[in-house]
Amino acid sequence: MRISRIQITNFRNFKSLDVALSEHAVIVGENKIGKSNLIYALRLLLDPTLPDSARQLREEDFWDGLERPLSSDMEIRIALEITDFEDNPKLLAVLAEHLVGVEPMTARITYVLRPLPTLEGAPAKDADFEFFIFGGESEENIVSYELRRRLPMDVFPALRDAEGDLANWRRSPLRPLLEKAAGMVDKATLEEIAKKISDASDEITAVPEIAALNTAVTDRLEEMVGDSHAVDVTLGLTPSDPDRLIRALRLFIDNGKRGIGEASLGSANLLYLALKALELQQLVKEGNRDHTFLAIEEPEAHLHPHLQRLVYRDFLYTRQRPEAEQGTGEEDEDETNRTTFLTTHSPHIVSVTPLRSLVLLRKAEDKLSTEASSTAEIDLEDNDVADLERYLDVTRGEIVFSRAVLLVEGDAECFVIPILAKLIGYDLDELGISVCSVSGTNFAPYIKLLGEDGLRIPCAVVSDYDPTDEGGSLGIDRIERLLELITGEAPIYDDEDDLLQAANERGLFLNDYTLEIDLFKSGRPKGICNTLIELTTNGAVKKRATARKEAPDSLDPEQILKDIEAIGKGRFAQRIASRLKGSTCPKYIRNAVDFLAGKCS
Repeated sequence: MRISRIQITNFRNFKSLDVALSEHAVIVGENKIGKSNLIYALRLLLDPTLPDSARQLREEDFWDGLERPLSSDMEIRIALEITDFEDNPKLLAVLAEHLVGVEPMTARITYVLRPLPTLEGAPAKDADFEFFIFGGESEENIVSYELRRRLPMDVFPALRDAEGDLANWRRSPLRPLLEKAAGMVDKATLEEIAKKISDASDEITAVPEIAALNTAVTDRLEEMVGDSHAVDVTLGLTPSDPDRLIRALRLFIDNGKRGIGEASLGSANLLYLALKALELQQLVKEGNRDHTFLAIEEPEAHLHPHLQRLVYRDFLYTRQRPEAEQGTGEEDEDETNRTTFLTTHSPHIVSVTPLRSLVLLRKAEDKLSTEASSTAEIDLEDNDVADLERYLDVTRGEIVFSRAVLLVEGDAECFVIPILAKLIGYDLDELGISVCSVSGTNFAPYIKLLGEDGLRIPCAVVSDYDPTDEGGSLGIDRIERLLELITGEAPIYDDEDDLLQAANERGLFLNDYTLEIDLFKSGRPKGICNTLIELTTNGAVKKRATARKEAPDSLDPEQILKDIEAIGKGRFAQRIASRLKGSTCPKYIRNAVDFLAGKCS
């Protein structure tokens, strides 16, 4: 089961949000963009611990862009569509009354806050509003608490106190696990253990120094408040009551040498998450719920980057069951009966996120509301999805946090372009522009990921002309295909200049040869040649570079590229980047940076 769609109208910073979801959701966006508000919208529908007083929203929960006072027909509406449950009889029983579609089978749950129908005139106070939650198409089909009990949302807030919760019996995720274990232990066994513990406790408290301390505490209490108010205290190892024995168990670390209170914040968070995962699994197995929607805000708190990737890869991917257990027909309930929502600023978590689980929040054009885009329904082949997931893993997901993206062929451009951009007046970090290498020329999947049907992040492409021996250009063919991908129709053009003009308007930029040759021709022959001379150990290369420095018109593009490739294009680009000065810049790079800077302004 999964939430396949969220629609929100007039709630806090959401004027009109409509976003598709996949199995899980990793929600990213800048600060104050509304990630926590999106989670709270889900809680209004699914959190059984949320009292009705919290579901009764107020006038200030309406979108700020609405005119005040609010009109009598204004409402907040939050709707969830749920799919992929038809093969589970328990889920089907819970959701059957709320269906809105059959193929695929889809249920909808909707929260509404609106002025009272008996109200005369515009609402003036919080009491003038009412809320209700209904299923399916009919507002008469009121959703009961039973649905929230069977399909609850558990929320871990951003500033959770993992150490405090673990130490508090009432809040500890260890509690239901211990209670379950205790119920399976023979009563006589517990009584025998309790007797041994009681004997050990009596023995240590009989030590004269310990007994004297016990007496001193009791006497001091009586001196302070008298016999009638003094608390009867006794030193001991643990409660001797067999029923309370299990409650006295505590988790220790470092082979029992230290308690949780002495653990690091990261270790406490890690342990808390592991226990909650076990608790959720147990609740489903015991029949107390049929599915869990787990929301974790800022899950990276106190966790080292490697742990972030390990922990949340575990939460976001279904683990492969051991071969011996496959084919038994038994589902791993911890995996299939949990949907995870994460709100994060961590590129390390994004790097292990299933590609179709990304949700990006951003300011809408009105600058007052937040809109969302997701990767759930991007038209991508399975191979492209796998390639993009590997790309996010290697690059640690920076692309998702960018205000704009410049896609390039290789590492050489990643070294050189940010320096050139700064020299012509643009700080790419300040603008929020990331230069991302696709390690080749297959730009299409990345354009789909970032384009209008994906995350809708402004992007541009810079690519090489790559002339062929036959007089053609691989780059022209490449740009033509990308332009067709973006516009949805084959481009019609009279000549290459006409095509490139149309491509530039769509953010596609082509050089005249390759990066290194265009740098040379743009007015940097000395920098190119001096770098070759410095890095090569080949006397012939040094001689050629020295000659070209004195006579730039003698450039042989194929030969100089061979000389650079012998050193390594990445190493060469690193070194020449340190030599770049002045505002000389190849035209195609200047145009691409201008294009994206305009999108970020």
